[in-house]
Amino acid sequence: MTVFRVYDAILQSGETEAEAIEYARGFVWGECEITEQSIGYHNYIDTIDGVEVYYDYGADYYFFCPAEENVETQ
Repeated sequence: MTVFRVYDAILQSGETEAEAIEYARGFVWGECEITEQSIGYHNYIDTIDGVEVYYDYGADYYFFCPAEENVETQ
C-alpha cells in the first residue's frame, strides 16, 4: 500500500480521465488542504502543473497529489 500526501479535493465515480485532467488544470490547489492517506489500488494518470492525477480503482474516484511528495510504499 502506498502512502500519499493528497489534496482533499477528489472527483467521484462517473467522471472520465479527461475530466480529471481538466479539473487539475482549473483548480486552485494552493487553497486546498493536504492529508496523508494509504491508498492500495491506484493508477497514475498524468502530472498537470505540479499536480499528480491518480485513479483509485478500488473506491472508484480520482485523487490529486502534489508532485514529488509521495511518501512511501509499504
